[in-house]
Amino acid sequence: MENRKKTLFIRESSGLVREVSPWSSMLATFALVTGGVPILIISWLWLAPGIDWTLAYLITLVPTLAMASLFYIAGISMPRSGGDYVFNSRAIHPAVGFVNYFGLFVAFALSLGLYSELGARWFAYLFSGLGMFIGNQQLVNIGCFFSGTLGSVTVGIVIIVISAILAMSGKNVWKFTLISGIISFISTAVLFYVLSTINPGEFSSALSSFTGIPNAYQSVISFAKSCGLSFVANPITAAVLGIPVIWYYYTWYNLPASWSGEMKNVRINVFYSIIIALIIIGAYYILFTQLNINAFGENFLTSWGYIACNGLNDTVYTSLSSISTFTPFFALLVNKSIPLYIIMFIAFWLPNFYSNPPLIVALTRYLFAWSFDRIMPSWLADVNDKFHVPLKATALVSAIGFAGVLLYALVPGISIVDVTVIFEISYAIFALSVGLMPYLKKEVYENSVPIKRKILGIPIVTWLGLPTFAFLIYALYITWGNPVLLPINIPTIASLTAIYTTGLVIYYVATKLNKDKGIDLGLIFKEIPPE
Repeated sequence: MENRKKTLFIRESSGLVREVSPWSSMLATFALVTGGVPILIISWLWLAPGIDWTLAYLITLVPTLAMASLFYIAGISMPRSGGDYVFNSRAIHPAVGFVNYFGLFVAFALSLGLYSELGARWFAYLFSGLGMFIGNQQLVNIGCFFSGTLGSVTVGIVIIVISAILAMSGKNVWKFTLISGIISFISTAVLFYVLSTINPGEFSSALSSFTGIPNAYQSVISFAKSCGLSFVANPITAAVLGIPVIWYYYTWYNLPASWSGEMKNVRINVFYSIIIALIIIGAYYILFTQLNINAFGENFLTSWGYIACNGLNDTVYTSLSSISTFTPFFALLVNKSIPLYIIMFIAFWLPNFYSNPPLIVALTRYLFAWSFDRIMPSWLADVNDKFHVPLKATALVSAIGFAGVLLYALVPGISIVDVTVIFEISYAIFALSVGLMPYLKKEVYENSVPIKRKILGIPIVTWLGLPTFAFLIYALYITWGNPVLLPINIPTIASLTAIYTTGLVIYYVATKLNKDKGIDLGLIFKEIPPE
């Protein structure tokens, strides 16, 4: 069997080194999942106005942890580059696994471009807010530059370049992630402390004083309600309305499995970087949301986000529109501390920034795995002897990131194409695949999965997989057609069709080309790639 494996795969070993610590992985997950989300939390409160958000986070965390457990099992069962893809492609059928992860790869790659291009927005908030606060028009102009096309493209490209260099530097990328994560946690602790010292009454007075508009706080709420905003009657029973947005806030936690082939002490590392990280993230979301609500008032924040997202012409919002839903500026109006404002900015911005290098690493590992499985060209798995990373694959992913930055900045129509649905579909297919694996791929399951416990005669992976699949179908159903989260339009349908069709074509072309060489792809997917 070992000799057969040598001839099936492109070489006998991956060439990668196990040098990723559990702490670096966990902090990478924190950034990948939470990067950019704080702004979304405030902006999207109006999608479930007035619900008990703490309860909603806890309700959604339960199936999320079940899904995370499936990725944990995948990571420890097949700790290889692209480990979750490797597992999915061997769970029921290789075509299902590849097409599923090709779609997920496209979604992540587009997100790499989007979040890099949006990196400029944080600086727009920082300088615009600071300029307005101290009355410095030059700082306001700098903020305007960062919110414009040239500024967003410039910052986006710089972020991609820095992230690519770090991703190519081997173990240095994980040192950078560890240090950035520690700084992020410290700045977040400061953010939470500052928010805990503010109350809506103080903020209301500060807002009226700064804008010169009497009763500005209440006028924002009244205006939003007059435009159609209404709050739920029962915050507890309506908590399920928060599932669509919160499920999205929790996504991306599968990515650590993609570098499981380079982890030290795989079981502990995958557990920390997926399960423990998600629990920490759940606590972070609850604290962030509740502290902001306690500081500025739920009705005000919900109304502010409603006005911002729907482009409504409110007098108070218009005077402060350049800071959008960046709540550190609200805190600045109350405590008037510029140093604290900058620290709070770091708490918002840093996870968004330091998530990019691990994202590039993850994307290259999927390309690496596809190359090892002979679906993609072999050069994508070439590993540099000095840095122990696939430099060519990293360069390709970086080029895709550059293209994404330009597309999002220069072709506004691409923003209509929502990739949220790909995450829901891909996670659902993964859950279904793992749930059915003991029955459809019994030999692979028996030989690779270390957790084979049964409850009432049914494998635990099935108990986890099938209910999680059902939950994700339910989440997709209640999200379908949502104009913010999952707009269903011709560009979205066309792009989804193109993405999955391309994946199928690539798989079957690879099957044909390998067959012409006398290589049966079906045999490859009966084996686990070498370490």
